Amino acid sequence: MTGPRFPEADQPIADAIACRDAVQRCYSGLCRCGQPERYALEAAVTVYRYHHPEIPPAQAETIVSHWVAGPVRH
Repeated sequence: MTGPRFPEADQPIADAIACRDAVQRCYSGLCRCGQPERYALEAAVTVYRYHHPEIPPAQAETIVSHWVAGPVRH
């Protein structure tokens, strides 16, 4: 027997995963269609900001950049 489930506790994690998946699908789909990376990034940031309108644009672009391109390596 398992303990009680609290769906609202899982919701932020599920939302974050769904958002990241949507952002990555947007970016990779546009790149596969031959769109410039910059346009694909702008579209992916728009998707992210749809899910998280409270995040400032510059921060949203940083987050999305890490998601689609990975961290910058020196």
